[in-house]
Amino acid sequence: MELFIKRLTPTDIDKRLAIPTNSLVYFPGFRGNHSVDLKVKDKSHRLWTFRCSIRKKRYLKPVFSSGWLEFVRSNNLRIGDKVSVRLEQGHVSGVEYGIEVQRKIRLLGKDVWADVL
Repeated sequence: MELFIKRLTPTDIDKRLAIPTNSLVYFPGFRGNHSVDLKVKDKSHRLWTFRCSIRKKRYLKPVFSSGWLEFVRSNNLRIGDKVSVRLEQGHVSGVEYGIEVQRKIRLLGKDVWADVL
């Protein structure tokens, strides 16, 4: 099940990935903490750990911080790329989340989205 899709911004590439607040219901409870580490699997089956953090105040503003920039650099992500995070069906390996990245390319005179990962 797809949790969110986002086109990457300069902040997403250089600092952290801001994620939609409504997707927080699909992440484990923070239990009084302001961050939780998530295991995420890309299409090549590599496991990544992203720290999902929220603010301490009223407006939560969730972000993927620690681990996110390593993912960006390892996969040469760019501004405008499209990231899709989904909830995985099988929880056998303990991985509950998947991530895909697409980039808009021009093919035979048409714009199409191609998988980066």
